[in-house]
Amino acid sequence: MRHINTIYIKTMMLALAAVSASAPLAAQNVSRVHVSGVQIIRDDASVGVSFTISPGKWRLPLTREVTLTPYIISANGADSVALPALTVAGKNAWYYAERNESERVTPVYLRAGKGADHSYSASAPWQPWMETSRLDFVTVAAGCCPGNTAGASEPVPVAEMDWRRPVLTPDFRYVTPQVDMEKSYNLSGRAYVSFRVNRTEIDPSYMINATELRKITASIDTVRGNRDATVRAISLTGYASPEGPYSNNVRLAKGRTEAVRDYVGRLYDFPRSVYRTNSVPEDWAGLRDSVAVSILPDRTQILDFIDNGGIAIEKRNDVLRQRFPQSYAYLLKNVYPWLRHTDYVINYTIRKYTDIDEIRRVMREKPGNLSLDELFAGAMSYPQGSDEYNHAFELAVSLYPDSEVANLNAANALMSRGDLKKAAMYLDRAGSSAEADYARGILAALEKDTDKALSLLRKAQTAGFAPAAQAIESVESLRKAPQGVRFVAE
Repeated sequence: MRHINTIYIKTMMLALAAVSASAPLAAQNVSRVHVSGVQIIRDDASVGVSFTISPGKWRLPLTREVTLTPYIISANGADSVALPALTVAGKNAWYYAERNESERVTPVYLRAGKGADHSYSASAPWQPWMETSRLDFVTVAAGCCPGNTAGASEPVPVAEMDWRRPVLTPDFRYVTPQVDMEKSYNLSGRAYVSFRVNRTEIDPSYMINATELRKITASIDTVRGNRDATVRAISLTGYASPEGPYSNNVRLAKGRTEAVRDYVGRLYDFPRSVYRTNSVPEDWAGLRDSVAVSILPDRTQILDFIDNGGIAIEKRNDVLRQRFPQSYAYLLKNVYPWLRHTDYVINYTIRKYTDIDEIRRVMREKPGNLSLDELFAGAMSYPQGSDEYNHAFELAVSLYPDSEVANLNAANALMSRGDLKKAAMYLDRAGSSAEADYARGILAALEKDTDKALSLLRKAQTAGFAPAAQAIESVESLRKAPQGVRFVAE
């Protein structure tokens, strides 16, 4: 069964949704043909017309007849559909039709001045052009007998109809990011620089040192190659494995870190103050990570041992070797070498950009130089909804994936062009602010879940987000808006 929704025809203007239909044209139009109770109902597949005609009120010459045909006509007049016609006839014309049924103009003949009220009902398949259309009754008068010619047709306007479904045109609210006064970034990595047993002197040609040292210098060169960047600090942290006496590991970790610092320092002209060193004599955290993903039979027991803080650091490795001799032999050969490494962090700043043309250029050439607020300024410099506008917001969230503001703004941009699925993904990472709840409410409304939309919008309103009030009013109207139109003309 098709679902039908109806309202009396009227004009309804909504902030976020609109559906309208005009009132019947002047009541005297239908009273001229003695018609009452006109109803027009649309469902998903058809549009139906029904009314009552009172032939007893008609006054026609004895041999005259009038054929009445309901027409649904497009707003521009280019398309039309005629519904089944009926005829009201004077006394002699009616008798003639009764005796000569094969000559009837229409199947239904009603006698003027005497006939009983007749209920009319007919429908036509729905067509897209009917969304904005009108209903006319077209009357044609003629004589009943051979040789008589029909008179001119006369349209009787009945109603203008606007069946357009509610359309949501939401007010997307973008959030301006906080301005970063200093744009500070970190470039980090790990190098496995090898040293000969119990030594702290660095040999670039030893084992794979040339490759590992190049990791550090390549990272520094990347920053130095950025003309708008300034290196602020190069932090080096050296790690040793738990093998051997703890005091010796303290010496090795510290000395090897300083050796890497001195090697790098000879290659660049940075002030000595740029370099910062730290050391970890025994990398138990790294050992734990390796054991956790291993298939050692006593993996759980070893993890419990590592997590036990009751054993003095100077004795932990010896106790580990004694308790788990077989696994220790495996770890010593396959894991311990990788616990000797140097972690590095290059901290640098990038100058601020204030000129919009420059921001646009950097956005194209080196977007990683831009802060979130600069990307926002660049986005807002383009026409809203343009490809450049939308691209800037998606670029921002790709560069700052953990930023709630970037996720929220990207979701708004995606909703504005109909990509609701991807917008929902970003809104999941947009946090719990009132602005985020508002955006989720708009998304729910676009997905036609008005109950969820109102719940979220009211939450945003309670949190003090003023635009939510208008959105609530509009979504409530949208929820009440009908999906079809019905009217009665008395």
